Amino acid sequence: MSKRIKVIKCPHCGSTKVKETRPDYYQCEACSTDFFLDNDDININHRYIAPNSTPFQISKNKFLLMVFGIACLIFLPTVIVKCLSSSTSSSSSGLFSSTPKEEEERFNTEHIMPFVAKDGRAVVALFGTIKKGDYRNEKTDYLMRVFDMKKDKKIKEQRLPVDKLNDVQSRTFSNGWINVVINKSTWYTIDPSSFELKEMTLYKSIPELQDGFASIELIDQYDDSEGFKVMTNLGKERYYLPLIAKVYTKEEHYDACEAKLPNPTIETAFRFSKPTTEYPEQQIQLVKYTHYVQEGYPKTDYWSFGWCRDFRGKSGIFFGNAGSVKAFISTYSRQVARLINYSDFTPNAIYFSPKVIWFDKSQLFIRYKPTAKEDAEYIYQLLDANTAQRKWSIKAPAELDDDNIHYCVRSSEGFLISNYRCVWFLGNNGKTITVKKF
Repeated sequence: MSKRIKVIKCPHCGSTKVKETRPDYYQCEACSTDFFLDNDDININHRYIAPNSTPFQISKNKFLLMVFGIACLIFLPTVIVKCLSSSTSSSSSGLFSSTPKEEEERFNTEHIMPFVAKDGRAVVALFGTIKKGDYRNEKTDYLMRVFDMKKDKKIKEQRLPVDKLNDVQSRTFSNGWINVVINKSTWYTIDPSSFELKEMTLYKSIPELQDGFASIELIDQYDDSEGFKVMTNLGKERYYLPLIAKVYTKEEHYDACEAKLPNPTIETAFRFSKPTTEYPEQQIQLVKYTHYVQEGYPKTDYWSFGWCRDFRGKSGIFFGNAGSVKAFISTYSRQVARLINYSDFTPNAIYFSPKVIWFDKSQLFIRYKPTAKEDAEYIYQLLDANTAQRKWSIKAPAELDDDNIHYCVRSSEGFLISNYRCVWFLGNNGKTITVKKF
């Protein structure tokens, strides 16, 4: 039988790439299938022999290898970093576990009070707010800190029993009490030996105050009566003078400042005169005077030396200067000062913006400007309190804003001069020991 010529295709994959292995027997070059043609050209018989590796299997293996490689690239660095981090953390923990990092603290000073310790040291009490942590976890406390100025060392810290710190007043009384009033609500004293801040309850022995008070504040932080202005729980204003255990109304206290003292002593003191409207061109004088005093009794600082027209205590309506005389101190000022006599301590000396800072029986500490220039610097000067001889003069350090001097106390080693944020420790020889800002 004649044969028709046809294109021979692999019956398995359809490829035409075939080779004849013997007559009418063929093998597919694509998939290796063996097949043959029968004589009637109708049937193609074949046998599929699977190769050792097919293209599909090769592709699948490559795909799996690619997936594994990518996974290694992604996860292996993470594992390595974690291992290193864990190792570092473990090492750090072993090295520093005993000294954890402290929270940063910020101390804001609200009030400075210099005083002399019982052993003679020059110390400073600071009252302020301490904050720790960041703004999300901030902790606030209120503290008193005591510093030894010469050693520049904190020697005491005490937490204040308050939930705010709005107002602090302080004054050392003539009997040695170092008084502190906090938030106009509580009266404390500082023990000069232990530096403990202790609440005072002495007022409870006074019938008008035994139930407490609505508010309390110092009558004055400098030279007026050594006592407190109190608002009772019944809304009555009283002047409480603890050194003599007496309570006055405002009017009674005013009158008591002019009254004679029961058992006075004579004190020598110093004060600068003040310019007046009646005699504006009169020079300011440094006045040495004697007056009557008695510890703890009412007194007022509301008087002054200065040339004026004095009506000698007369009352009434006056026109011009009729009936007056020129005087260096008025009759009223003489009375409330309980004045005995006075004199010009440094004749012909020129002073501008002067202030008596401190004095005792042997020494006088003053400050003044040598000229009328507004930006003239203050001169601090120590004088002999008996002869007016100048011992030394010095200008304040740049760190001290001496327009606002609050306190000056003297220790055995020198003077502590303070303002709102700074303390100047000035030696007895006129040399600066230290200046510290708080």
